[in-house]
Amino acid sequence: MPQHVIPAQLNRGGTTYAAPAFSPSGRPLPHLEIEVRPAGDRQLVVVTGEVDIDADHLLHSTLRAALDRSRRGVDLDLSKVDFCDCSGLNILLRIRQHALRDGKTLRVHAASSAVHRLLAVTHTLTLLAPVDSAAPRAAPNG
Repeated sequence: MPQHVIPAQLNRGGTTYAAPAFSPSGRPLPHLEIEVRPAGDRQLVVVTGEVDIDADHLLHSTLRAALDRSRRGVDLDLSKVDFCDCSGLNILLRIRQHALRDGKTLRVHAASSAVHRLLAVTHTLTLLAPVDSAAPRAAPNG
């Protein structure tokens, strides 16, 4: 289980991790929740909240564990991500590299407008998009 998280809750065959409300120094942290559930020979990871440098450890460790538990890779739903900075993008790219080394894939199937904009500006849409799609879907209200 990732470190620095509120204890996991079981949720429809999966697990939900939530970042603590405060850092060890007492500073308030942005809301982040990550749900992981099996999806055939892949793992589905749904991220909700804000992905920034304060959340990078939780996101990285959760994605790495999901990748290790999968046979073929990880599918991401980022449609509920309100904010994502370059530290979040770096995590996605690092996990993608781990996946490729293991003969697996990391695919973004849905992205909020904030995430889609970040991927577009950094020219990483094609690296993280599913094979059968040119780009991740933007959330309808994102």
